[in-house]
Amino acid sequence: MKKNKNSTLLDSFNRAFNGVFFVLKTERNFKIHIFIAILVILVSLFLHIPITEFIIILVLINLVVVCEIINTAIELLSDHIDEEKKQIVKIIKDVSAGGVLISSMVSFICGYLIFIKYFPQGFRNIFENIANSHWYFTLVILLVVILLFLILKGITKKKFSLSGGMPSIHSGISFSIWIAISFLTFKDYPVISPLVFLLSFWVAQSRITKKIHEIIEVVMGAILGIIITILIFQIFWR
Repeated sequence: MKKNKNSTLLDSFNRAFNGVFFVLKTERNFKIHIFIAILVILVSLFLHIPITEFIIILVLINLVVVCEIINTAIELLSDHIDEEKKQIVKIIKDVSAGGVLISSMVSFICGYLIFIKYFPQGFRNIFENIANSHWYFTLVILLVVILLFLILKGITKKKFSLSGGMPSIHSGISFSIWIAISFLTFKDYPVISPLVFLLSFWVAQSRITKKIHEIIEVVMGAILGIIITILIFQIFWR
């Protein structure tokens, strides 16, 4: 009898690990969350975050990871609901994804508020330093990115478009606004920048989830928006 109990307990652990590895192998978002989690932990150790706040960070990481796992389980289960109930399936998936989004946003804000206290004093000058740096470095980067953009457009054979296509104009504008606000407010009010970043990220994600753009189109739009805005500030900052 004791042997059976031990065997059952071992089977439970095996099933649990198999579930985690399945999500890790099949879900792109989960891989991203794990990568960010490892990066956050390493930064926490590098900045010597106090143990109490480090525990809070671990709890926040756990919250996001668990929500992603539950979201995957719900999606897999929803895919086996009758075809006649497609609308219900869509709502279930949207609600589940909303839970992941909220947990990620809250964790990001809380983690940022913890980290901001331990970054070096000159960290708040980062955008001012960028604005005061030589503009022609950014111009070279912009030209390289535009060249890359033209190559990608040639490979994918997609035309310039305000709705869909390469690059994502909405993504470019939203991240351009984020950079501009960061230049103007980060030194005195560093909390504003990450909040606007979340909104920009939300805009970019919506373009993907609504299948208006592909990931590469959104990323390229964001990069172009950021670099062009930096270049403008470098030229006119003084």
